[in-house]
Amino acid sequence: MERQTINQLAQGVLAELVKMHYAEISITHFRQAFNRIERYATKNGETFISDSLTKRYLFDNHGWDIDYQSKPTAHVTSQLRVIRVLQFYEEFGSIPSRICGTKEIPTCFKHCYDMYISECVDRGLSNKTITTRSDDIYDFLVFAHDKGFSSITEVEKGFLDKYLLKRNAQAPGAIPRILSSLRCFFRCMFSNGVIAIDLSFFIPSGSRYPTKTVQKLWTGEEVKDLLGFVNRSDSIGKRDYALMLLVLRYGMRTGDILNLRLTDINWQNMIIQFRQEKTSVPNALPILDDVGWALADWLTNARPKQATTNHVFILLTAPYCGLKNLRNVFNRHMAAAGISNSGYGKSGPHSLRHALASNMLAERVPLPVISSVLGHTSSASTMVYLHSDVEGLRQCALDIEEGES
Repeated sequence: MERQTINQLAQGVLAELVKMHYAEISITHFRQAFNRIERYATKNGETFISDSLTKRYLFDNHGWDIDYQSKPTAHVTSQLRVIRVLQFYEEFGSIPSRICGTKEIPTCFKHCYDMYISECVDRGLSNKTITTRSDDIYDFLVFAHDKGFSSITEVEKGFLDKYLLKRNAQAPGAIPRILSSLRCFFRCMFSNGVIAIDLSFFIPSGSRYPTKTVQKLWTGEEVKDLLGFVNRSDSIGKRDYALMLLVLRYGMRTGDILNLRLTDINWQNMIIQFRQEKTSVPNALPILDDVGWALADWLTNARPKQATTNHVFILLTAPYCGLKNLRNVFNRHMAAAGISNSGYGKSGPHSLRHALASNMLAERVPLPVISSVLGHTSSASTMVYLHSDVEGLRQCALDIEEGES
């Protein structure tokens, strides 16, 4: 198939942006950026987009060397975004569902990074797991590059210890995940002959970093305020109120809310049916009155009609794709309600899942019922959410034993 020129790619991308209802100012920004790239390519006698052209364009026009500077300025990042869109369109004939910044892997480590991500894909890992692991390895490789390393073969145990101490100070709650990502990465490097020694054996166990993040314990008044301060007169408020109710009333996991589809809401039987992202186990929840009205208000009066995605909760601007996270939503409304999250490592949506479990326990709801609502297949999993109410657990266990006698 004959390659498309930069001009042809640009025209195709601009048409897609119009089709996806991007704002005129955004389309103008892309058009101007494409024109600059095309002029530079023409001046240098080139017609097609390429990595070498991109490198020279960014260096000559913006003074940024992709091989030696790991953190581009905001302006360079915007140029990288435009170039990535052209490259994506050339490869797939479409543009990404959401155009965002692209992390630049140091060139000296790119082969190792790509090899690892390919292995993750071949193993059938979920997209979420691959994204998380790629972020962990990206951070490690950038750190190594900043310290002067130019090859993965230069990494040794002492350097790994320094990196992990740094990450433990920054994000202690993420350490177990980071350790796992690094082990898998170095196993991949060893099995593919990139390194002579399997460095995964030098990655310590999580017990070496015992710091435990503090879980925010929500009060009933805080939960009430969180909902009460949502402005439901605008589209953002209608959307946020509906998704927050799914956490507060059902304790739904963030991933399940983000993946919820319009077809998962069965209005005829008044139930929400979905397959849980974490366990792949189906779950069905009755649509409570306040949840039903909130969902109907969002879907009928606020959700953009031009959206083509089947996600229930989406962005309110083009390209109207599904939301990527809920933390910012909750942080924004916590601030509006005057609820502090300082001093807590975990105070986001998942902490409200804990709050629901604790509140149900306080109301003497049997443990198996709590497990069912949270989507757990075993009550043992639910126990983790209820560690803060030992006395309530003891009484709950007694109630179950009495019912079985």
